[in-house]
Amino acid sequence: MIIIYGIVLMMYFTLFLLAAGRRPPPLEAGRKPGLFDKAADYIYGFCKKRRILRQEGAKKSFQVLYPEIGERREREEAHLRQYYIRKIRFLLLFIFLGDLLAVCLFIGSRMESALEEGRYVLRNGYGEGSREMDLQVQIEGEGGERQEGYKLTVEERSYEETALGKMAKEIPPLLLETIKGSNLSLEEVRSDLNLVRRLEGYPFRIDWESDDYSLVYSDGCVTNEGVEKEGKIVSLTAVLTYGDYREEYIFPICIYPPEYTEEERQKRKIYELLVQQEEKERSMEKMELPGSVDGKELIWSEKTEDSSTPIFALISIGAIAVYLLQDKKLKERVEQRNRQMLLDYPQLISKLVLYIGAGMTIRNAFGKIASNYRKEKHSEKQFRYVYEEMLLICHELDSGISEAEAYEHFGKKCRLPQYTKLSNILVQNLKKGSNGILDALRQEAKSAFEERKNMARKLGEEAGTKLLLPMMLMLGIVMVLIIVPAYFSFSA
Repeated sequence: MIIIYGIVLMMYFTLFLLAAGRRPPPLEAGRKPGLFDKAADYIYGFCKKRRILRQEGAKKSFQVLYPEIGERREREEAHLRQYYIRKIRFLLLFIFLGDLLAVCLFIGSRMESALEEGRYVLRNGYGEGSREMDLQVQIEGEGGERQEGYKLTVEERSYEETALGKMAKEIPPLLLETIKGSNLSLEEVRSDLNLVRRLEGYPFRIDWESDDYSLVYSDGCVTNEGVEKEGKIVSLTAVLTYGDYREEYIFPICIYPPEYTEEERQKRKIYELLVQQEEKERSMEKMELPGSVDGKELIWSEKTEDSSTPIFALISIGAIAVYLLQDKKLKERVEQRNRQMLLDYPQLISKLVLYIGAGMTIRNAFGKIASNYRKEKHSEKQFRYVYEEMLLICHELDSGISEAEAYEHFGKKCRLPQYTKLSNILVQNLKKGSNGILDALRQEAKSAFEERKNMARKLGEEAGTKLLLPMMLMLGIVMVLIIVPAYFSFSA
């Protein structure tokens, strides 16, 4: 995997070199474009030139959110460029950080090895406990490359006999445990026995004696390669001692030959060499691993847990998710825009009724509402989409476009059925005369206020639904605060 991580870093290095001369637009005020901004701008330009990006959905969303860009193509391109640079920057940044983290984890997993010079295992110091080693060996001379894995427990450095004698008086040396180990029963023993030395909670020391050490050694090692198929019975004696107390138990077991393949036989032999070497050099600082078996050289290495791959994969998935979430946020902004325009619709109709009823023409009423909004926008810093559309309509009227076309454009740009209906009313008024315009607008204002009430009721229900989970959590906390003290009071 380290090769893949290196390739990813080289790709980033190449991308940074290619994008060094780019000048992307500033994405945040006061921040200069960095390497990832330039790289994102390079990728955007590359994909756009080859028509890889599908920008239709984003274009429609930006035309809805920013009405003014529909008049100038360069503004639309600027918004799209900033949007895609931001998306691609997040994607590049996440994958880059994930790759660096994966490299660090990969290197760190190999720096913690307890194997020195390929053959020596560092023991823990006195009192530091044993060390579990996960070793793997490559055997030379085999047909093709083959590696075997071994789990080895390397005990801590043992004390000299005089020190052991003093400590033995302080430590209760007894344990009890089943001795069959991985065998099905003591009537059919084919693998090593688990001859335990101590049992937690009991002050006994268990010493094992065998009537045939060539078959079963006192540590439970079973040497059964030369046993006949009918098996052989061996008696194991467990001697339990505690001070002057002594008790013996005899366990008759039947030893059968092992059922090993050639590879399993070789693996077992290597494991026996490991155990013997570990016991032989237990008082030494370093333990030398076996160098050969059956005349074949052994090359040792330690297995390491490499968590870099899943971390890199998860962060890469997260980067893609963040990239896709940008589209979701854009759609949410469009929904917020539509919701705001629906909320502003009754107020707009009321203003039109007020101004037209006072004697103004529709064009003058539009201009009056738009100019009032322009003043409020500078003073109160409020941005309302419907009034921005009205400002654009006023600019069109000033540029010489007919009122009918301007009102039709207004309905189309608002992209909501309510505003389409309003534009139809205004256009019909221009065609048929202004006799019934006030009545039509008053009727529309009445229905608009009813729709707003329904919308307010719907938004209230949605807010109540969102608050349901926090309320349930608070209810659970209150129940715990009431029940726990009551339970302890009854227990007392």
